[in-house]
Amino acid sequence: MIRIEIHPQNPQPRFVKEVAAVFENGGLVVYPTGAGYSVGCSVHTKKAIDRLYHLKRAIKKYFMAMMFPDFSSMTEFVEIETTAYRYMKDKLPGPYTFILPATKKGKKILDVRRPEIGIRVPRHPFFQCLQSFYQHPILNTAAKIDEEDYLIDPDDIEEKFGSRVDMIVDSGVVPIKPTTIISLVTGVPELVRQGEGVF
Repeated sequence: MIRIEIHPQNPQPRFVKEVAAVFENGGLVVYPTGAGYSVGCSVHTKKAIDRLYHLKRAIKKYFMAMMFPDFSSMTEFVEIETTAYRYMKDKLPGPYTFILPATKKGKKILDVRRPEIGIRVPRHPFFQCLQSFYQHPILNTAAKIDEEDYLIDPDDIEEKFGSRVDMIVDSGVVPIKPTTIISLVTGVPELVRQGEGVF
């Protein structure tokens, strides 16, 4: 496992490029987001997706979402009606997770039974820098392995995750600030969970 230190506000591109290479090669990465530390992988590597699901197996109810660099990269995985697009475009990037109907490819790649997928476009310095080197979606979930985990310090994260991931992006202490989850499956916005974003 590699641990790499990145500035929380001005991520060094040369280091972020190394992170992008781990995603590209199918690795699991713990990284900072506006909602706290997350763990994720490329959606194009089934072996990595299987590892991520296995990592979370102790948690009965866990939530995964796909992180995208922009709207154009979403349509391959989720169906976005005009009304949904208009609603989301004023809120993204931002502290939101939107639930949308999954396309056939989306369901196949993620091997999910549910007909919908959560999507995110974070407004975070690390993620915005990462987009310069890695333009593919990332399957993303909170960096916790057990229900009681509350991991905000990279030292605690390294102790907890150990060799279970390929890289930890150390951006210092990152508080947990859950996203606001909004379902747009029916076309009408429905609040699922109130978080940092205004509904």
